[in-house]
Amino acid sequence: MRRGHVALLIWLLSISPLLHSAVTATVDQNQISEFDVLTLTIRVTDQGSTEPDFQALERDFTIINQQSQQNSSISLINGRQTSRSYIDYQVTLRPKRQGNLLVPALTVGTERTNPIGIRVVAQSQAVRNQMAQILFFETLVDREEVYVQAQLLYTVRLYYADSISGDFPAAPDLPNTMVEIIENERRFETVVNNRRYYVLEKRYAIFPQQSGPLNLAPETFVGTRGRGGLFSSRERVNAVSSGHSLSVLPVPASFQGRRWLPAQSLAIDAVLNRPDSPLVVGDPINRVVTLKGAGVTAALLPELRFEDTAGARLYIDQPVVEELASEQGLAAESVVTVGIVPTEAGTLALPDITVYWWNTEDRRQEVAVLPGINLAIGNAPKTAPTLGTPSVTQPPSIDNAEILLLRQQLQWTIWIAIILLVAWLLTLVAWFKKPVKAKTAPRPAPPHFELEPLTRAIKLGDPQKTYSELQRWRRHTFPNTTAMASLTKDYPELETPYRALEATIYQTGEGGDWRSSDLLAVVTKLSTLPHANATASPLPARLNPGL
Repeated sequence: MRRGHVALLIWLLSISPLLHSAVTATVDQNQISEFDVLTLTIRVTDQGSTEPDFQALERDFTIINQQSQQNSSISLINGRQTSRSYIDYQVTLRPKRQGNLLVPALTVGTERTNPIGIRVVAQSQAVRNQMAQILFFETLVDREEVYVQAQLLYTVRLYYADSISGDFPAAPDLPNTMVEIIENERRFETVVNNRRYYVLEKRYAIFPQQSGPLNLAPETFVGTRGRGGLFSSRERVNAVSSGHSLSVLPVPASFQGRRWLPAQSLAIDAVLNRPDSPLVVGDPINRVVTLKGAGVTAALLPELRFEDTAGARLYIDQPVVEELASEQGLAAESVVTVGIVPTEAGTLALPDITVYWWNTEDRRQEVAVLPGINLAIGNAPKTAPTLGTPSVTQPPSIDNAEILLLRQQLQWTIWIAIILLVAWLLTLVAWFKKPVKAKTAPRPAPPHFELEPLTRAIKLGDPQKTYSELQRWRRHTFPNTTAMASLTKDYPELETPYRALEATIYQTGEGGDWRSSDLLAVVTKLSTLPHANATASPLPARLNPGL
């Protein structure tokens, strides 16, 4: 019996740390579907203010919510009353993938929790069919093959038949790809299978920067159904779309242009601003040349080359480049003003201007041509003094009616000046008498954007990564803008370093200095502006057809 007592005592001593562990971890379920959520509870006993470190969870799970609650318990053992206090940390998790996942051991002060295995399975077809009656996705691409750096239109539509809440999927995050938002949001109603649905649509223009396969991942929505309240409950709903596998074609070997330019359409024209009188040597002429492209970014528009012309001097201004978004995608325009000053009499021949480009619709090379023109230039008139008796030019006579009219106009001008002076003085007096208003409380600062990834990409000299992070910074800090072109128009100091970055990315073999330090300085400055994000009206995070 003594040996049995000793064995029982050893077993009790071995499990006593588990029975009285200061930190424990539990989950509400060990098997969930890919769209379900999991509640993890970390109970910390007698650990003061030490909080768990949840960073290790982000490998396999998305942290949706976390909260803590202080509790206490009283127990009576053998007539002795004992009390214990503990804190429950509850974390709501969503799995990132299917399969066997692990809630790792978490550190709480000097203690560690026990790891927990979680099995994530695919949602059953019956549940999918049931959810499809409530909401579903439709995703569209305008083509299955796209040329490198050419435009691909991607449309995402979420159909929902009832009041739902949740976050619409973010814009696609693709490597070596530029993504521009064409339409932030469009809402309408439609009928599918004799049932009315509300539709939320977003459209994107995608420009792959590298040839090869391009995969658009399925869109996912997880939210709740119903308005909630005292007499109604909320139900979890979800939807997932089909993905798209595309091919990105390289630059065709038959393309003869100096610089690759894929577009849906391209046109070049010019306007000649000249004097009404016949042209003579020294008369300035302005030729405004406009290059327009559809389905192309502003960075790909080439800088037009104007060759030196015999018999004239050319003065070429910097091109004014603009990028516009419409239902058809992006369109770009470059306007260059060329000053022409004839230096010789005769015929001034302005040569043709040609631009090679690739028609992405017809899959062939085309040439946009601005025809040259011939201008007749005469000699400037010579004004030499004539010998002989100098002639005296008589001043033109002015009759009495004209003198009277001039006097009346002068009187009216004096009276108007006096009235404006009196009004200005009254305004100045009223302004000094106006009471000083109390300062209003400052608006809360907008959410801070972490600049570290962008700063790191710039310091590493990686233009592609810098461009991607710069687009994320623009969408977060200035959500009302649809493209970088509109942002550079509002903040001209950003245009020069941004164009240098674009030139490095798109001009093959022309790396050079893309003024990374200037770009970092401008981005840091714009990020600190108080109106950068506070005045913007962000997209509604919730879907509600009743509003």
